[in-house]
Amino acid sequence: MKNTNKKHKKIAVKDLAEQFANEFNKQLPVTVLPDGGIVYKKYLVRQLKTGNWGLYNHGSKHLIEEYYLKTCALMAAKSYNSLQLTKFFEIKQLDNRYWANHSDLQVYKKNIKTAKDLDRYIILLNKLEDTEYKTQHFKEQISRMFKWSFV
Repeated sequence: MKNTNKKHKKIAVKDLAEQFANEFNKQLPVTVLPDGGIVYKKYLVRQLKTGNWGLYNHGSKHLIEEYYLKTCALMAAKSYNSLQLTKFFEIKQLDNRYWANHSDLQVYKKNIKTAKDLDRYIILLNKLEDTEYKTQHFKEQISRMFKWSFV
């Protein structure tokens, strides 16, 4: 009796997994590669040696553009495919702004720990709060753009 229930549960889980995969493919028509890369239609997004993400034409080794975030590279692939160049450049600009503020945030977090002078500490704290706010703002903007692009 227990083996029958386990078989039914395995079948039910397998059916749910297939249904979820079908829904996922409808909403996000991408193929995830074993190395972590993503194929969207005829464009490939894969990680570069620098840790950034490169957008390539799928059959070519020609780098179209480089991005700091994988989500930005995927959105850029979609806009490049549909020839929405204004959106393509907007995505690149958002990616750059996010990364610049994120990098500054890491520097300020490190430097505020070693600040000994009160004036320096207050300046670093102000810069830290400002870059933290901007980083969060650009992150939310990228997330919103991603949802609107693929949902």
